[in-house]
Amino acid sequence: MSKSLQTIVIGTSLSETSDDVVRTGAAIARATDATPWLVHVHSQPVSATEMFGPVNGTWLEELTVALRSGLAQQAQRTGLNALPKFEPGQIHLGMGSTYGEIVELARQVKADLIVIGGAESGALRRFLLGSTADGVIRQSPCPVLVVRSAASFPPVRVEIPVDLSPISANALRQGMDFLARLRTDLAGTEALFVLNPLEVVGSLHFSPEQVERFALDELHRFLRANDASPDLGRVRTGYPWEEILRVLEERRADLVVLGTHGRRGFERLMVGSVAAGVMHRAACNLLIVPPGARLQQETAREESRERAGADWKFVSDEALTPAGVL
Repeated sequence: MSKSLQTIVIGTSLSETSDDVVRTGAAIARATDATPWLVHVHSQPVSATEMFGPVNGTWLEELTVALRSGLAQQAQRTGLNALPKFEPGQIHLGMGSTYGEIVELARQVKADLIVIGGAESGALRRFLLGSTADGVIRQSPCPVLVVRSAASFPPVRVEIPVDLSPISANALRQGMDFLARLRTDLAGTEALFVLNPLEVVGSLHFSPEQVERFALDELHRFLRANDASPDLGRVRTGYPWEEILRVLEERRADLVVLGTHGRRGFERLMVGSVAAGVMHRAACNLLIVPPGARLQQETAREESRERAGADWKFVSDEALTPAGVL
């Protein structure tokens, strides 16, 4: 999240389900006084091209008119067009790769946030993000809010899993900034550090109780270094994504904030398999801070040393940790 949330891109499929996504985006724009863009991407069905040949200009023009009309109607019924910073020119219709067009628009308008929906239908809806959301998250230059429940917005119970790495430090800061801009009461916000069971019982030098105490101390230090209250910290023991999902269910969380794509072994929470496990299975809304949304490159390394700073290696015997666990 930038220092000020100025521009939001809202992706819509024009379905009834996507009305909730647009309403959520409008609520964020209203709370932050941001400029919203509404985007829909149409892809020409391959079967139509194969059966009837290239689509003629008249048909394409009629389709464009119909889609623009649908976008205008959606903006009206969701309250988006009532926002002072929304104008008809901020409706964008694209054709081609859905996630590619959304990301490209976000780059063009220098968006601070993209708001999209997860999988919209099917028996496995809870367990899928959908190809569009996956693609946007992989390529986005800014944080991405994946909306699964408009009723859970604005969020009251928020979970921010961290692994004490610079990547999760950035996700923590951007998540806290997002909540502050929404004027969210932080009483329901929690920073969760999950200890792998092997870290608790596998140390030659410390008892399990000492390891857990050290972990809580390091979490408190990490939170203070990143301008967050130590009172938000909580340590649990378990296998990371499974434990995170368990906590989300226990707390009936409205929002989970995740960083993605860790680089070193001890950035274990943010490695793809763990982050993906949470993203694809969590039932709540997700604020994803992807690699492209990290702090400015020229200051990232120094800030990581000064602010993230926490070092979890001193309580763990790396030689005893099986490959692939972290």
